[in-house]
Amino acid sequence: MAEKKPVPDGWPFVTGDYEVGDPQSCVAISSNGSYFHMEHFKGVAIQGPDKTENIGIEKMVANVVSNPNIRFIIAAGAEVPGHLSGESLMAFWKNGIDPSNKKIIGTRGAIPFIENLPEAAVVRFRKQIVEVVDMIGVEDYGKLNAKVQELAAKDPGAFPEDPMIVKLGKEAEAAAAVLEMPLARPASPYMAVIDRATTAIKYKTQLIARDQKLTSAFSRNGLLGLLIGLISAFIILLPFYWGVI
Repeated sequence: MAEKKPVPDGWPFVTGDYEVGDPQSCVAISSNGSYFHMEHFKGVAIQGPDKTENIGIEKMVANVVSNPNIRFIIAAGAEVPGHLSGESLMAFWKNGIDPSNKKIIGTRGAIPFIENLPEAAVVRFRKQIVEVVDMIGVEDYGKLNAKVQELAAKDPGAFPEDPMIVKLGKEAEAAAAVLEMPLARPASPYMAVIDRATTAIKYKTQLIARDQKLTSAFSRNGLLGLLIGLISAFIILLPFYWGVI
């Protein structure tokens, strides 16, 4: 029987849109842009979506390295357009990051910069995880559970080092909260228009951030503020555009 380690009280330590199953399990699931339900899985430590190729991966790493029992990650569910969070996770595990700019090596994701993790956490994650299994695009519970059982059968036991507790900066937590923040006022008659505009604004902001990352020290907080301001202004002005006050 594979050797296990006690999981620290309070695990997982970094907040996120995830569900906890059996913390002693060796398998975690990243569902990328899809939403799964833990009740349909057996023998999974933690599962949840990963919508971004930067903060999303950082939060995942923080929760994985604090539980040495997790040795495999299944990357499944729908890939996230633009972000390519599944591809980025695979590349992060395989190749690591460029120390000169903290960019994930070998991904086509729009903004694949890992800025809030210490180097030791990156190294630990890549050592602890035996394999990131590529099941991107798969949403079938039967296929996923079969893979979970296959991986559990070759569980190498807990990683031999103690749990590593990583605290992400307040800036990263705030940025994640902004990206997941729902619209504050009802706008159901215009939701389709708002969704398209929001998607376009986010995409353009990501492109700006990527360019600024490579060319200047332009503030990420400023970009996020610009995004929020544009969306708010759009929602306020939309009724007037349609002739409704």
